[in-house]
Amino acid sequence: MTRICMIGCRKGGVTKTTTTVNLGYELSKLGKNVLIIDFDGQGDTTKYYGQDDSEFYIGDALIDRKFDFNKAIYPAIVNGIEQEKLHIIPGRRGDIMTKLDMDMISLPRREERLKLHLAKVAPSYEFILIDTTPGTSVLGLNAVMAATEYIFPTEFKEHSLDGVETLLEHIQDVRFIEEDEIKFLVVPSKISRTAKRALSYGKEYLAERWPKNTSKTVIWERSLFTEAEFEHEPASVIKAGHVAASYYKDLAKELIKNG
Repeated sequence: MTRICMIGCRKGGVTKTTTTVNLGYELSKLGKNVLIIDFDGQGDTTKYYGQDDSEFYIGDALIDRKFDFNKAIYPAIVNGIEQEKLHIIPGRRGDIMTKLDMDMISLPRREERLKLHLAKVAPSYEFILIDTTPGTSVLGLNAVMAATEYIFPTEFKEHSLDGVETLLEHIQDVRFIEEDEIKFLVVPSKISRTAKRALSYGKEYLAERWPKNTSKTVIWERSLFTEAEFEHEPASVIKAGHVAASYYKDLAKELIKNG
């Protein structure tokens, strides 16, 4: 069964795109067929995977129910090579995604369009990852409705953890379910070993609030992720032997194991 994972948090800058890019790549290297969907208005995931000049994007499918969804699926390009097991449905930068969101407001079944389209292609993939924006939107509602589970990257800061709480409440409202009915994983991300107060606060918060829903893998803050962002490549492609390159490999293995 295909696992459709929405990657989100109501706080910006908590590595949603970094998580999507690196986790997707590492899952594919472990032999999984992976599809990435870029809902983020910055279009960074699309840029990472070399498809920012694609002919079609996610909006073409969401606006037109008769659109052939497969036309918007492209191989991810990593280190100049088209990936066999890693594909992407591109987004667009800036105002195009804002306009798409506005255009969808008046459409019938506006919150289910992604879910309905994905039903046609999901059997070809073991994982579908949806990169989202922090705010509330029609696109965000589509991600919530389409997902079978949720991944919440968070820093060990009050606003970031509040962002997880807010999104969890939103998912409950949208899907008419309770928190214990939601399959989700909170991933400590961009965590500094030297920020002792934040480290203590975050560990205590997660241990008390989501002891069974927090990943064993911690994404520690390392300069490799900044370097990878400049190069628009997954971290393990930039420096395969670097300790930070193993973080998302470990997270991918943990996600598979928790299936």
